[in-house]
Amino acid sequence: MRIAVLGLEDFGFHLACTLHELGDEVMAVDRNENRVQEIMRYVNKALVADVADREALKDLGIRSMDVVAVDVGERFETSVLLTHYLRELGIPRVLVKVANTDQAKILTLIGASDVVQPEREIAVKTAHLIHYSRSKLLDAVALGDGYFALTLQAPPSFVGRRVDELGLLNRYHVHLLAIKPAAEKAAPLVPDAAYLLAQDDVLVVMGEEAKLIEIHQKLK
Repeated sequence: MRIAVLGLEDFGFHLACTLHELGDEVMAVDRNENRVQEIMRYVNKALVADVADREALKDLGIRSMDVVAVDVGERFETSVLLTHYLRELGIPRVLVKVANTDQAKILTLIGASDVVQPEREIAVKTAHLIHYSRSKLLDAVALGDGYFALTLQAPPSFVGRRVDELGLLNRYHVHLLAIKPAAEKAAPLVPDAAYLLAQDDVLVVMGEEAKLIEIHQKLK
């Protein structure tokens, strides 16, 4: 994909670098020349420009982009203008970093395809890692609408039991998405009803937060 990142605050900077590492064609733009110099070797193109200038956006060739991501820090008015301009220019997908839910609602109303609130998302993830620490939680991903995907080591009460004996879906409405066997270098498996869980197997489960808390309380 062809992606432009407008504004190189911390989120925008790391987003641009990671997208380039993943193989996307990335153009990074910021008004700060030092920031542009810093990112130059990590992206396909890095330019100094005032991204809040409508004409400057056109000159950047922004219309040819599949996705444009915006991170201009605390300049919310600039985020609003940019979102409006980018939609006028026909950009298929506009992603904007926001500071709070009110900003997210406003930008969604004026056309942002996606809004991200990194600080909140990191805080939620960290809270879950702390809360489920006794269950050897390895990762937590918020999926939206109150759903989470958790990666955790198989609880002691699961060890030695078949997957179909656990009743995760019927009893708790929690889906078992994958199993990574404890054996060294073993590849993750699609859950099989007859699979016998071993100590240190890693499970990926998904469900509503309330259901995950319920199962956590019963298994810890």
